[in-house]
Amino acid sequence: MRDALPTLKKLERRANDMVLSYDDDTTFTVTYDDVRHACPCAKCSPMRNEDDTSRTLRRQIEALPAEKPTVRTVGKYALSFEWQHGCSSGIYRFERIHDLANRRDPDRGKPYVHGAW
Repeated sequence: MRDALPTLKKLERRANDMVLSYDDDTTFTVTYDDVRHACPCAKCSPMRNEDDTSRTLRRQIEALPAEKPTVRTVGKYALSFEWQHGCSSGIYRFERIHDLANRRDPDRGKPYVHGAW
């Protein structure tokens, strides 16, 4: 079981990345390319199951123009990122964002499965 998740206190959007500050005094930098590659939506998630499709998804993301997204909270459990180009459908649970910040697999090794879990 994972330790208790610290509370995200501040998210600073910069040109190519964001700085996340947590209530346990940790600070992390996450690139927007990494955020996009970890998109949990039904269109993007299946593309991370296979090595070839994951690399294709990464190349598609890196080919998009650099941009700073609009970030919104979703309830008290997640963030959404709105991009001018590319996918804006994903809802990123705070756990997913924290995994990205800590350079851990946000999918936790689980393949994408369509339908009810």
